[in-house]
Amino acid sequence: MEKKKTGPVVVLSVIGIYLLIPLFFTFLYSLFSEWMDIMPKGFTLRAYVEIFSDSAFWMSIGRTVLISILPIVLCTAAVLLAMYVVVVYCPGLDQYMQILCTIPYAIQGVILPISVLALYANAPEPFSNRVFMLTSTYCIVVLPYIYQGIRNNLNGMNASRLIEAAQMLGAGTFYSFFHIVVPNIMNGVMVSAMLAMAIVFGDFVVINTLAGNYFPTAQMYLYDVMKKSAQRTCAIIIVLFCVTLLISGFVFLRGRRDGQER
Repeated sequence: MEKKKTGPVVVLSVIGIYLLIPLFFTFLYSLFSEWMDIMPKGFTLRAYVEIFSDSAFWMSIGRTVLISILPIVLCTAAVLLAMYVVVVYCPGLDQYMQILCTIPYAIQGVILPISVLALYANAPEPFSNRVFMLTSTYCIVVLPYIYQGIRNNLNGMNASRLIEAAQMLGAGTFYSFFHIVVPNIMNGVMVSAMLAMAIVFGDFVVINTLAGNYFPTAQMYLYDVMKKSAQRTCAIIIVLFCVTLLISGFVFLRGRRDGQER
């Protein structure tokens, strides 16, 4: 058994090191003022001091976290309610729902935000509000990832049979789905949410087209800094990576603790 475990550990370690090499050199470059030869010169923490002392940077981080979490929560709640109807009452609609939820794959990029902006720019409040349009657009962007993750986990645990078993013991359909089925697929839902959050967290096209200076996020801040300083740009990339890692670690540990409690 120990010999069988060694192979996967070595492979995962090699892949992890390979993926972390660009990040390591990005971090290394942010610590030096000049790198024209083989070895860098001029060790300094000025880039980190500048961004940490800039209130606009922290405000952009807060906006990014907010606009990353809010659409995912709304989209997850909507998909769970829709899947409740599909699993309990209308199983035949699953194929149509799958087609509908995969359509956003084809309209991502600049097409989606321009279409939303052209349609709702002159609409009454709250539809013309830039934050409202941004949140709604991100709900569409993350829909395929959220839906596919929830659907795969429901099919993997045979949710319909589990609901039938709970009904035989006297539980209602709504209680069976949201108190028995959903807690058992929560780890899969969290993985899908983290994937969706990574996509929204790194987005620039949608936020630049819809919000721009109305709602400057970390990506907008990074774009402005790229024109001024390469070291500060690398420092911001490292900080954004750490923020994403902390959020992912918190969600993972929380989901693991909840799973152990259940």
